[in-house]
Amino acid sequence: MPFRQIVAQIQALFKNISIGKRIVFITLAVGSITAFVFLMNWAAKPEFHPLYSHLDANEAGIILSRLKDQKIPYQLSTNGSTILIPQERIYETRMVLASEGLPQGGNMGFELFDNTKLGMTEFAQNVNYQRALQGELARSINGFEEVHSCRVHIVMSEKSLFIEAEEVASASVVLKLRHGKWLSQQQVQGIVHLVSSSVSRLNPENVTVVDSNGRLLTGRHNAGGVTTLSSDQLDHQLTVERKLENRVLSMLEKALGANRAIVRVSCALNFKQHELTEERFLPENQVVRSEQTFNETAKDNDVIPKGIPGIQSNLPESQTGLNQTTQDDNTTFAKQDRTVNYEIGKLTSRTLEPVGGIKRISVAVMVDGTYQTNETDDGETEIAYVPRTAEELTKIENLVKRAVNFDVDRGDQVEVVNIPFESDQVAQAEAESTVDRWLVYLKKYRPFFKYAFLSLFLILSFMFVVKPLIKWLTARTAGEAEILGQLPKTVGELEGEYGADPKLLAFKDEISQLITSDNEASVGAMRDWLKEE
Repeated sequence: MPFRQIVAQIQALFKNISIGKRIVFITLAVGSITAFVFLMNWAAKPEFHPLYSHLDANEAGIILSRLKDQKIPYQLSTNGSTILIPQERIYETRMVLASEGLPQGGNMGFELFDNTKLGMTEFAQNVNYQRALQGELARSINGFEEVHSCRVHIVMSEKSLFIEAEEVASASVVLKLRHGKWLSQQQVQGIVHLVSSSVSRLNPENVTVVDSNGRLLTGRHNAGGVTTLSSDQLDHQLTVERKLENRVLSMLEKALGANRAIVRVSCALNFKQHELTEERFLPENQVVRSEQTFNETAKDNDVIPKGIPGIQSNLPESQTGLNQTTQDDNTTFAKQDRTVNYEIGKLTSRTLEPVGGIKRISVAVMVDGTYQTNETDDGETEIAYVPRTAEELTKIENLVKRAVNFDVDRGDQVEVVNIPFESDQVAQAEAESTVDRWLVYLKKYRPFFKYAFLSLFLILSFMFVVKPLIKWLTARTAGEAEILGQLPKTVGELEGEYGADPKLLAFKDEISQLITSDNEASVGAMRDWLKEE
């Protein structure tokens, strides 16, 4: 069998070498096997990445028990507050734990009522409700990227038969921010309204927010004050300036190249809130609104007495009275009244001007020139700076004006200057950008690097460690060559001696001297002869 022949050859080789070479051979074999097993385990070991960070002890224990139940390998770091698992199982594990309500943020929410005991008093129910509400609010606030942890304290309002005796609710929030992070005033106000909207009869001015250092972030002392308004104004102004700078810089970098331009924009904004209500009457626009007409006509047929006044003239039988009374048929009475109301046209307008409008823009742009490679008389290469022409600067200025919506009536100003940049910084910036691009590109193939390193290590170890040691172990010394010469000769060797040319026998002594003088070359020649046979 070939395998048995290999084993026999190894045994024969092992018996013919010295004790020192045997020790080296055994050490080399054990070390190679150990290194191979270690590298294989290292290559097969999965990469661990954080599953969750900044966990408290209770929540970390719950998550670890779930990982043990699912037989997922894990590691702990940062004093047990960070749990690491294999990278390929992170997203699946997060979804499974999220379905179970983990992580809870270190606070108990409305799951307090999952196991409600019979006979619980109303006071205990109210306390559990308050605890659950505080826990749910703490979980929501912990969702902010800047917040490491928080605690919420709520003082619930007590109901009373008398309105004057009722006490309003209040709340306080203690925030522990992450290192190097802070909350803007708008985010603080968002936390205030989140808490006030979640608690019955809680006004936003009764919510106090402090950080872990005891600094007051909001409260009734600065609610709606000048400080809050000024902070919002500065944030808005900074946002407008950054947007305009990025708009101009991105355009110039595409045309001139990366790190070839510097742009600074300063904006003067109008934060005055102006409201105008105007009411105009249009006399030419008249419309009859109402009209009222009243006509009255009367005819008088009564007897009108005439003559000498007295008793005799008023008696009916008296001829004098009859002669003195007459009837006037032509007496009439007429009355006409007409009232007309007109509606005059009226125009009412209400104008509310937006706050934060741009009053004036000032733009400063510095652009670098071009660089030209020239050869000197000595044959060396030098880089010469070539400034930009006035025509190029004019074109750049016109483009900047279009990008920032330049308006002469507002008094906007744009200044474009050609200044040579420091070449070392430009080269360093370009080198850093190139290195960053390569790092991003190589990061995609990071899992394959360890397999490439393992293969390279095995190849180099065999070429520069194993192979030289095997060559040294198989090398024979002069004494070993003499011992081989005293061994019994084979039939082939005897036939070769008797059938050899007499001229060749004269060189026997010379061959023996060569073998004695150069051991390694002679052993190599003998090894080649054995391979040929």
